[in-house]
Amino acid sequence: MPNVSGGYVWDERFLQYDFGRSHPFTQRSRRSAVRLLEAVLASEGRPSIEHTAEVPVATDEYLESFHQPEYLEFVRRAGRRDGPGYLDRGDTPSFPGCFEASARIAAGASWAFETTHRLNRPTFHPAGGLHHAHPARASGFCVFNDLALAMVAASRSGQKIAYIDIDAHHGDGVMYGLYDSGSVLDIDFHQDGRTLFPGTGFPSEIGEGEGSGLKVNVPIPPGGGDETLLPLFRRLVPPLVRSFRPDLLVLQHGADGHAGDPLARLAYTSKSYDEIDRVVLDLGKELCQSRVVFAGGGGYRPESVVRVFARAGLAALGVELPLGEHPLPGGWRREFEAEWGRPAPSTWIDPEPAGALSRPPPSDYSDELVRELERSLGQPFPRDRDD
Repeated sequence: MPNVSGGYVWDERFLQYDFGRSHPFTQRSRRSAVRLLEAVLASEGRPSIEHTAEVPVATDEYLESFHQPEYLEFVRRAGRRDGPGYLDRGDTPSFPGCFEASARIAAGASWAFETTHRLNRPTFHPAGGLHHAHPARASGFCVFNDLALAMVAASRSGQKIAYIDIDAHHGDGVMYGLYDSGSVLDIDFHQDGRTLFPGTGFPSEIGEGEGSGLKVNVPIPPGGGDETLLPLFRRLVPPLVRSFRPDLLVLQHGADGHAGDPLARLAYTSKSYDEIDRVVLDLGKELCQSRVVFAGGGGYRPESVVRVFARAGLAALGVELPLGEHPLPGGWRREFEAEWGRPAPSTWIDPEPAGALSRPPPSDYSDELVRELERSLGQPFPRDRDD
């Protein structure tokens, strides 16, 4: 086998996961991110990338490893129904073929997990990261929980998984669906649940049974930006992951914490995303032979999603990230404008949107949060190296 630097999965049929043009969640922005990633790969002349564009529909047997059979049948019936309907209380509409579209994205996560295990290289699943889906219900634009399903399969084969979630919204489907699992360390950074859907994810929630002490919630106050996220990430993630000694690292890479996203009130920039990618990839190299999976997640401002996800994919594939002022490919910009009907971003990192500047929390916020986590988890954490 040639020396492969990593892999990614994108099937055009992922676009069939479609709640309609007026819905905030769309796989179209994920496709735009993949097109940008592919434009860079083409210019770099990198043929040693593992890629699949043909993903099957996951089997019922696979889906039932996390989801209840009655729920699968409910989704299947909803996808055959004429007329509008919802798979939850009003956020997640049904649509023709919703069962097959959701099951294909679940199979994409399975490909990413299996491929990173086979290659000992990172993989990228930009259509995935549907972390709100619960065993018996849809939630928050998520029908089937692709990452929970893949983690269940990995844990059944004896693997330990460190799952890190940086989506602005708490990954409740993964957290509570695997709350008692001793095979999954779940570290979730999200906007404080008192201020944002789904209203969960507090430091006192640390798991139960074999999972006790393996569920870590890190709420960020509204307005929090790089200066809040990065010191907490540096302080908490490396010691937790090193102590756990995983066989696989998973990063749910939601981009809705980026400044200017319309569905959250955080103010991260590319600085946070790029550093977090580096930290996770370095930990994967140190601890688990570079078995790392990056997945998509939330993100509702296309200009942010395409660049955050493309840069994540490039990092996972071992391609040097373009500088911020470096212009985006002209062909890709024309494609973006045709798709979205508005001007494309011109460079990899633009000035942040007006009105989206971060509002730092009180100076003692992070220290108080870490002390609360230390009490809940029963372990100390070092101070950030940049303090």
